Formats: sequence, structure tokens, C-alpha cells
Amino acid sequence: MRAIYFDLDGTLVHTRPSIEAALADAFQRVAGESPDEWLETYSEGFVEQFRACRPAPYRGGVEHLRAETDFGYGVEETVGALLDAEVAATAPTPDAAATLERLGDDDDNAVGVLTNGVPEWQRAKLAAAGLTEHVDAVVTAYEAGAHKPDPAPFDLAERRLPADAYALVGDADADVDGAADAGWARARYDGGQLADAVDDLDWP
Repeated sequence: MRAIYFDLDGTLVHTRPSIEAALADAFQRVAGESPDEWLETYSEGFVEQFRACRPAPYRGGVEHLRAETDFGYGVEETVGALLDAEVAATAPTPDAAATLERLGDDDDNAVGVLTNGVPEWQRAKLAAAGLTEHVDAVVTAYEAGAHKPDPAPFDLAERRLPADAYALVGDADADVDGAADAGWARARYDGGQLADAVDDLDWP
């Protein structure tokens, strides 16, 4: 049995036209405007929380924004708008569903998602892209307490899908470097056909 994991953002799905545009859309929904100061301040707070795997980084970003600027809108309302905007902007890689379905049709394969992200948000994006039914497990770095390339997410992924060999397809150094350190096969997705990256996996 082989377990083939995929990164989510930038590999299985993409934010259209950009994460920055989705962020601006969320603030437009809440406040009717999206000043650069708000976007930058929110992002600073979010990134600090996210990198440290602190609980609720989106909430932390909004709380930082409220503390540092004149943004006076509700935390829950804003976090909800951020989720809605990000999910609405999520689009699957064109051949993602077909590639995952092909792999899943082989009884010798298990298919998973291994992503640096917040569990409920990543699962919402996977569902919005219509890909949930094609994966056997979703593993987020937040559940492991550390982001790729740290070994912890890879260890958790192995526990979630017991297999004889593992692989990761992803678009970032953290994906391929972490997989290499874990002794997994790996392939970098470069924005072309996802199936080509799968075919490039360097199985032993």
C-alpha cells in the first residue's frame, strides 16, 4: 500500500485571483471598504499567530487589527467574512479531481491531504473545490503543532494512513524538503498538470 499526500494551497487548489483580493473582499463585506492599512495590519497579526501555530490565527489577526487601527467591526463577523471570502475564491487545479479519482481507484493507493493550515478552514476549501470525496485523510500542520517541513506533520500523516511507502506532491520547498527528510517520495508541482507531478514521484 502506498499513501500519496498532496499539499492543498497552490497544489490541489488556488485562490482566485489572489489571497490579497480575497482578504480585501472580506473587509468590503464587513465595512464597505478595505484600506491598505487594515489589510497590512491584519496580515501582520495573522502571520505572527499562524507561524507559531497559535489557536485561531484569523481571530488573532482581527484582534490585532482592532487594537492597532480604527477598525471597529465585530471579531466574529469579520472572521466569518474572511472564511466566506477565502472559500468563495477557492478553485481546484483543473485536473485535481480526475487525478485523485484515478489514484483512488487503485486499491494499492491511499490518498491524503497534508497542509499547513487551520483544520476547519482547509477542510472548507477542500469541500468548496469538490475534492473531499476523493481523499481518505486530511492532515493539517495545526493538528501536529508544527508546520512543514517539521517532522511532526509527516509523523501524524503516517499515523493517519498506515502504508508501506509515502509520497508528497507540493509546490513549496517546505513540501519537498520535509518529505525528503521524512524518507518519503516527493515531487514538486509547478503549476502545470497535477498528473505529471504524480508521474514524477521518485519512488524507491
